Amino acid sequence: MARPLDALVVGAGPTGLTLAGELARRGLTVRIVDKALEPPSDHSRALAVQARTLELFSMMGIADAAMEHGMRVMGLNVLLPRGRRARLPLLSFPELSTPIPGLFVIQQLDTEEVLASRLPRLGVTLERGVELASSSQDSAGVTCSLRHADGELEEVRSSWLLGCDGAHSAVRKGAGIPFEGDTYDDHCMLGDLVVDWQLPDGEIYISPSPRGIAAAFPVPGRRRFRIVLILPEAPPVRNAAVSLAEFESTMRAIIPVPFQIEQAIVLSRYRLHHRVAARLRSGRVLLAGDAAHIHSPAGGQGMNTGIQDAFNLAWKLAAVQQGRMPAWLLDTYEQERLPVARRLVDFTDRLFGFLAGHGPLSHTLRVLAPRLAIRAFGLAPVQRRILGFVSQLKIRYRKSPLSVQLGTPPARGPRAGDRAPDVALRGGAGEEVHLFELLRDPEPVLLLFAGPRADGASGERARSLAARLAGPDLKVVVLGATEAGGYADPDGRAHATYGVETTAAVLVRPDGYIGVRSDPIDEGELGRALDRLFTRRTGAART
Repeated sequence: MARPLDALVVGAGPTGLTLAGELARRGLTVRIVDKALEPPSDHSRALAVQARTLELFSMMGIADAAMEHGMRVMGLNVLLPRGRRARLPLLSFPELSTPIPGLFVIQQLDTEEVLASRLPRLGVTLERGVELASSSQDSAGVTCSLRHADGELEEVRSSWLLGCDGAHSAVRKGAGIPFEGDTYDDHCMLGDLVVDWQLPDGEIYISPSPRGIAAAFPVPGRRRFRIVLILPEAPPVRNAAVSLAEFESTMRAIIPVPFQIEQAIVLSRYRLHHRVAARLRSGRVLLAGDAAHIHSPAGGQGMNTGIQDAFNLAWKLAAVQQGRMPAWLLDTYEQERLPVARRLVDFTDRLFGFLAGHGPLSHTLRVLAPRLAIRAFGLAPVQRRILGFVSQLKIRYRKSPLSVQLGTPPARGPRAGDRAPDVALRGGAGEEVHLFELLRDPEPVLLLFAGPRADGASGERARSLAARLAGPDLKVVVLGATEAGGYADPDGRAHATYGVETTAAVLVRPDGYIGVRSDPIDEGELGRALDRLFTRRTGAART
């Protein structure tokens, strides 16, 4: 007899593929269905893969495979009159402490292929040509009716129904969750082009002008760019086709550099929306990705946000479904991710309104933007803030009930609720080991910092505590001045990155965020926090 189904994932875009894989990796039985017989055309879908997403890919073991399909973007440029550019380098600021800095452009079709390729190894089959026809839930699960491509209906019973099926989500509609927001009056034209111009490949170009805004994103391939023209006016005719002549003339009115279009692979026109689901959960139904939030493409955030939704949800759902954690843990998914979605939609809405709006202020901003960019991009604090936001490395959950700071918060370094930065360590054989390599297992990881200086007593105390705390649901790693019983931080950089002056305990959640931090280590308080929030262990330190 087949095992009962733990989760039915509807939608096989990047969010759904990530969620299905991460649930299966944690031992749940999963089905993933998508109504499309083939993946959609790639020409109007996501390109940008941010540093935080690449970190998650690293934890999944697929970062190298994903990057083989893409190219690194070296800089973001605002085009100025007379051939000048204001440039923001995207590889600056090593203090962001990420193993894969910068931004990659990867066709979404390739991203989905890499994510889908791991499913068979995890025992999951991607079922295409299958759509959700209806669903109803009770306290024990969800009964779903699936319609196959031949019209046959199949009834499926699942403990959880997970909607990753995009802006027109059947899961969200079936659950009666409002999708609050609106459609912009403006419209966009998109061209996937081969362009002959003097601008280097491998860079992003933004050109604000009174006529509108142009954004050119490099696509793997020589002189190939995806160019989006955002126009502060409604389209002349709804869903009107775009001719090459119309696209080229509009582009010339906005971009202040000479160019020739050598090939137009795709031309299209579309409207933009900004909407957020009123909630991410209704009983045993949960939403992620575009089913939960859509916004303008400013900053290349959409697909990346959906993948982070999936990574946040997967470990929590698995822990609850397997009985390792109480049901309230799932409430923290909405508590953490819905504010992120709302802030993102609010930011992109305001940015889009300022730069593509109809009023005199928007017109003035488009005129002044090039000069403002020259000043702003030259300031290190501004650069750092932009990179932290766009890369999504600065998203944090400090107000989450899962974020507990014990003792004195560090003056410098990440706090409870912040992303755990990567650091280089030295293993027992003298090899270099990155912290993110230790985060690939699905359980939480407790880092015990024994102190930046060689101290036999503190190291011994940390190793003794590690032996008492470690269990099947918790990996414990000791970081000291030497490799004895753990990993070495001989130059003290890991301690400095985390702001540890004496000793500290840092619990890294399965999604790479800090859950509990104790400065210095308080064994009793630490044990109680771990028991309450993250693990059910035996033999743990208690007082």
